[in-house]
Amino acid sequence: MNLFDFMYRIIRELIYFTLFIFAIYLFAKNEKYKSTYWPDEIMIKDVKLSTADSIIFQSDTALIPVNYISSLDFRSVNPENRKDLFIQYLLPAIVLTRNHLLDNLHHIEFIESRIIAKKEISEMDSTFLVEMRLKYETDSLIELKRRIYPHPVSLALTQAVLESGWGTSNIFRNGNNIFGIMSFSNHDSRSIVPFDEENDRYLRTYSTVISSVEHYFLLIAKVPSYKKFRQKRWEGLGTAELLKYMSSYHESDQYIPLAKSIICSNNLERYDNIAIDPKYKEILTLRSFLMK
Repeated sequence: MNLFDFMYRIIRELIYFTLFIFAIYLFAKNEKYKSTYWPDEIMIKDVKLSTADSIIFQSDTALIPVNYISSLDFRSVNPENRKDLFIQYLLPAIVLTRNHLLDNLHHIEFIESRIIAKKEISEMDSTFLVEMRLKYETDSLIELKRRIYPHPVSLALTQAVLESGWGTSNIFRNGNNIFGIMSFSNHDSRSIVPFDEENDRYLRTYSTVISSVEHYFLLIAKVPSYKKFRQKRWEGLGTAELLKYMSSYHESDQYIPLAKSIICSNNLERYDNIAIDPKYKEILTLRSFLMK
């Protein structure tokens, strides 16, 4: 065998070996990609809220994900426009929170399917499951899914309207507390609010509107008095039917009739099918995963 043939054979073997190693790498990467849940990444647009004109009007179907920086005193907004502006201001926070909750739900379902199939759970998914069980205080997967599953946008909007007086309440203006959530621990970030002539109450305060919305959904997910509500929500009941199971949210007998009136007069259920505009979603594909 001459030198040329020898060198040709060595190069050929090296190419075959390299291709073999690359095939193993691709297989391993593909298995890791398929065996792990990859959450969507949302590109959120920060908007400085200086005046009411800064609020972006959203369509009924595709939402631009917005994070409003600073707040707006809705008492100064023209009453004729206040309702529409408040709805448009709050929509991104509610839709973004619901999207995150639904993504968490799909993540749990992905893990559950692997458990049923007796497949290995990735370390990232295992850690996520532990965190969710601790956060929602349950070890049951079906109960965990029921607690995470969010109710319709229209119901969240309605309660925000009622509890904040269309964004004019003191606790909303000074503490981003949209849903009138009370505090029972001095470890909370909170503010004291006069209740009647003899009593005061503590209400939670939040750094952002989104954190207020997130805590609202978490509260309903864990408080025992909403157990029936969570079951009916999981069964797919709409806002009008779910309101029947929200009587414990407020002491007033007129709470549910007022909520129904707000939903109808403002046509809030038109937002129940709104989703984040796909242009603002980054979905990890196998190709993009390989380039990581």
